[in-house]
Amino acid sequence: MDNKPLLLLLSLLISITTFSQQKSLDAITIENSQAYMKYLSSDAIQGRRTGSDGNLDAAAYIVNQAEKAGLRPLPGREDMYQTLKFLKTSVVEDSTALILRDTLGNEICKINVEPLMTPASTVDLSGEIAYAGYGYMNSKTRYSDYQGISFKDKVVIVMTRKPDLAGSGMPRENEKINEDLEMRKLTPLLMQGPKAILFVADPAYDDSFNSGSFRMGDTYKLTPLFKSSSFNFALNICIISPEDADRLLAPAGTNLIELQNNISETKKPVSFIVPGEVADLTIKVKQDTVYSSNVVGYIEGSDPALKEECVIYSAHYDHVGVKKDGSVNNGANDNASGTVGLLNIAKAFSVLEKKPLRSIVFLWTTGEEEGLYGSGYYISNPLFPLDKTVADLNFDMIGRSWMPADTGKVMGQKLDINGRDTIKIISARDCMEIIDYAIASGNETGLKVIDEGRGSHFSGSDHYNFVLKGIPAVFFFTGLHSDYHSITDDYEFIDFDKLVKTSRTGFLTGLKIANNPERPVVKKPGVK
Repeated sequence: MDNKPLLLLLSLLISITTFSQQKSLDAITIENSQAYMKYLSSDAIQGRRTGSDGNLDAAAYIVNQAEKAGLRPLPGREDMYQTLKFLKTSVVEDSTALILRDTLGNEICKINVEPLMTPASTVDLSGEIAYAGYGYMNSKTRYSDYQGISFKDKVVIVMTRKPDLAGSGMPRENEKINEDLEMRKLTPLLMQGPKAILFVADPAYDDSFNSGSFRMGDTYKLTPLFKSSSFNFALNICIISPEDADRLLAPAGTNLIELQNNISETKKPVSFIVPGEVADLTIKVKQDTVYSSNVVGYIEGSDPALKEECVIYSAHYDHVGVKKDGSVNNGANDNASGTVGLLNIAKAFSVLEKKPLRSIVFLWTTGEEEGLYGSGYYISNPLFPLDKTVADLNFDMIGRSWMPADTGKVMGQKLDINGRDTIKIISARDCMEIIDYAIASGNETGLKVIDEGRGSHFSGSDHYNFVLKGIPAVFFFTGLHSDYHSITDDYEFIDFDKLVKTSRTGFLTGLKIANNPERPVVKKPGVK
C-alpha cells in the first residue's frame, strides 16, 4: 500500500496549521500593545475606577477594539455590555468637621478633617480627646504608647512615623510615611475600641501629608446593589493638620513639638487624655446610583458539537481612580496590561484561518478592585453556560519586570515581582493538563512559566470566582512591584516585550485547550 499521498496530505495540513498559528502570533505586536496601553493608562480616563466616567470610557474603548478584532456579542445579546448597578457613597466635605467643645457644651473651635475611608453612612459621634504619641509599640525596648492608658470610646490623636529608640529618639532623618507601618501601628489601638482616630504628621516631618499618602485612601465607596452585602467595613480614621492638632491639645497646655521632643529626650511615652474637652465628629455622606459594565465578547468554535463549550479569558479593566489631591492612579500594570493582553489574544484568534474547535469567550471585568464584583456577577449571571466552560485563563498584572526599587513590602505584602523572561501562574493545581499547556506554550514563545500553585495571591483576582464554581483556572501574574496601587504605576515602566510574550503564551495555552477534543479533567474541583 502506497502511503505517500496520505503522508503528503498530513504534511500539508501541518504546514497550513503551523503557518496559520504563526500568523496569529505575529498579530500580537509591541506596536498594538503600546497603542492600547497609551489610552488605557492615560490621565484622560482618570484611573478607570468603577462608577466613574473614566471607567465607562474605558469600557467603550474595549468594546470598540474588540469589535475591530472580530469579536461579537454572545448569542442572544445585542451588545457586549453586562451592566452592574452600585450605590456610590461620597463624603460631603463642606459638612464634614470636628467641633471641639468644653464640658458645658460650648464650642471652642471647629477644625477640618479629611476622612481616609468613606463610611457607608453619615457619622455623628462624640468622645473625649486623647493623645497616643506615635501609636507605636516595641517589645524589645518595652516602649508602648498604649501602656497604662485606655483609649476606649476616645477620639485619639496619633502622629506619623516612629521614634528611633536606639538613636536620637526622633524619627530618622528623611524617613518617609510608610503605610505598612502606620497600619501595623493602628492594630493594637483599634483593639481598644476608639470612636475615631486622627492622624497628624509628626512635627519633624517636612513633607506634605494627606490621604494621598496612603494607597488605601479613597474618594468614594461602592456598594453592590446586585447582591446582599455581609458587612460594610470602614474605619473612622481622619487626617488633620499639625496646627489643628495643637488646637486640640491646647487645654492640656502643650503642643505636638513639645510632646515629640519629650518622647525623644526621655524615650518614654507621654500619652494622656486631654482634660476638659469633648470632640463632636461629623462625616456627612451623599449617595447616588451608578453603573459599570463587564465587557463580554466571543469567537464561535468551528466544531458543531464542541463549539457549545468554551474557554474563557478574563482580565479586569478597572483600577482605583483619582486620589483626593487630584493625582491619578493610571494602573498601567494593574490592570491595563491584562486588558491589553486580552485584546492582543482576541486579535490573534481573529486572524486564525481555522477557528478552534471550542468557542472562545473574552471577559473584561469591572469592580475587581472593589471586591471581585465583576467576575462574581458574571458567575451568578453567566452569558455562556458555566457547565460548558472548560477553563478560565486570567490575566492580572502581566506587564512589569523586576527593577532595583522592587524590594521590601507594599501594603503588607512582600514584593515578589519576577524577571524579564518569566511569568508566574497561580492555580489550585486541580488540572495539571492546563498548567502543562501553559508551560509548553511559554517554551514556544521564549517565556519561562513558573508554576506557583496557590501561592500567596491565590484569592486575589477574578480567576478565584471560577475556581469556586469548580472551573479550572490559571492566573498569569508578574508578582507585586513597588508601584502597586501607586500613582507611579505608569506606561513608561511597562515591559512591552514581556507583555507580548505573555499574550502569545496565553493565546497558545487557550488554543491547545480549545482544540483538544477531550475536556480538561478536574481533580477535586472548587476550594475547600
